[in-house]
Amino acid sequence: MDTAEPIEHDEDEATEAPSPASPGRGAPSCDREPDSRLGPRNDRRELQADEAERLLRLGREVKDVRIVGRLRLRGEFDKPVRLSRVEAANLLIEDATFAAEVALVACRLARPIIQRKVVFGAGLSLEGSELSKLVKVDNVEIRGRLNARKARFAGKLVAIKARFAGPADFWEATFDDWANFKACRFDDTADFRSTCAEEGVQFQHCHFAADFLFRGASVGKKAEFNDSTFEGLIDLSKAKLHDFAYLESVALGPGARFAFWNAVAERVQIRPEQVEGRLASERDGDHARAASEYGLLKRNFEALHRHEEEDWAFYRFKVNERRSKPRSWRRPWSKLGQGFEWLVLDLGCRYGTSPFRTVAAASAMILAFSLVYMAGVESLPIGDGPAPFDGAPTTLPNRVVIGLVTSVSAFTDGLGSLRETARGWMNLFLVAESLLGTLVWGLFIVAFSRKVIR
Repeated sequence: MDTAEPIEHDEDEATEAPSPASPGRGAPSCDREPDSRLGPRNDRRELQADEAERLLRLGREVKDVRIVGRLRLRGEFDKPVRLSRVEAANLLIEDATFAAEVALVACRLARPIIQRKVVFGAGLSLEGSELSKLVKVDNVEIRGRLNARKARFAGKLVAIKARFAGPADFWEATFDDWANFKACRFDDTADFRSTCAEEGVQFQHCHFAADFLFRGASVGKKAEFNDSTFEGLIDLSKAKLHDFAYLESVALGPGARFAFWNAVAERVQIRPEQVEGRLASERDGDHARAASEYGLLKRNFEALHRHEEEDWAFYRFKVNERRSKPRSWRRPWSKLGQGFEWLVLDLGCRYGTSPFRTVAAASAMILAFSLVYMAGVESLPIGDGPAPFDGAPTTLPNRVVIGLVTSVSAFTDGLGSLRETARGWMNLFLVAESLLGTLVWGLFIVAFSRKVIR
C-alpha cells in the first residue's frame, strides 16, 4: 500500500462552517436526503486501499465497504470502475486514463482529489454521493456524461481547468459551501437545475458552448459569472437568487439568450444591451411571458436605483404587454385600439419614459397639420387683417406662416385661440389637432415629472 504523504493544495483546505442565514434574507435551507440512503456508518466491513485498487483494476465492483488508507487511482484503466455505497477517506485520482465508465454511486468520500491530466473516456457518475471537506478537480477531462445528480458537496468545491465534453448534470445537487469553477469549459449542456447552494457559486473565465440551465436553483449568497462566455441559453427561470448575481462582465455569443421567468431576483447586475434582443420568450413570440420577465428586470433595476435601465425595462414590458393582447379583424376595435396605443403611447412618449420623444412627436404633428393648413389657407378664419407678408394670403410665404401659426395655436391652445370657425372640412383638422395637442402635452407633463421626481 502506498503510504506517501498527502500532497499540498493550492488553496486552504480548512473551510469555515456555513453561516446561518439572516432572518430577513430568505436564504436557502437545502433539504437533505436521509442518512439511510447511504446506509448506517458502522455496518460496513473494512477493505484495505491496495486491495480495493486491485479489485477495481480487474473490473470488479467494490460495494458496501469502508476503505482503510488512501485509495490512489493512477495509470491506465481498461475496465469499468465502480464503487457503490463505499466510505473512503483521502481518495486521490491523478495521472489516470479511464477507458470505460467510472461510477462512484451513493458513496461517502472525504477529501476527494482528481487532478493532473485525468481523462474519463466514458463519463463519470457521482450520483447520490456525499463528498466532504475540500473537493478538488484540476486539469480533468470528462468525455462522456458527468452525472452528479443529487450529489452532496459538504465541503468547498474547486474545479480548475476542467473540460466537460459531454453533458454536465448537477440536477438537485447540494453545495453546503462555495462552489468555484475556474477556467472550465462546458462543451455540452451545463445542467444545474434545482441545485441548492448554501453559500454561493462562482464561474470565472468559464466557457459554455451550449445551454446553461440554472432553472429552479437556490443560492444563498452571490452568484458570480465574471468574464465567462455563453453561447446558448442562460436559463435563470424560477431561480431564487437571494443576493447579488453578477452578469455584467460576461461575453455573449450570437446564439446566447436569457430566460428570467418567475425568478426571485432583485440584485442582478446586468446591462440592458446584454438583454436587448436576447430574451428567449420574446424571440419565440411568447409576449405574455416576456412582459413578466421585463417586469422582473424593472423591479431589479429599481431596487438597484438604476433609473435609466428601469425605464428601458418598463418600456419593453409595455411593448410586450401590448403585443400579448388578443386582437382580430373580427373585432376591429381591438386592432384600432392597439394601433392608437402604438401611435400615441409608444411613438409619442415611449410609455412615459421619454419626454424628449414627446417633444419630437409634438413637433412632427405641428408640421404635419401646418402642411394641411398651407394647402387650404382659403378655408381658414384669417379675417380681414393684414397678411404676414405683402400680397395675398395665397402667396407661398403667407401660406407657410399662416399654416404654421394656425397649427401652433390649435395644438397649444385648442380652438379657443381661433377668432371664428373655418369653412368646410378644415374644421375637422382643427378639432383633431386640438384634441391631440391636449393629449400630447398631458403625456409630456407625466413623462417629465417622472424624470424630475426620481
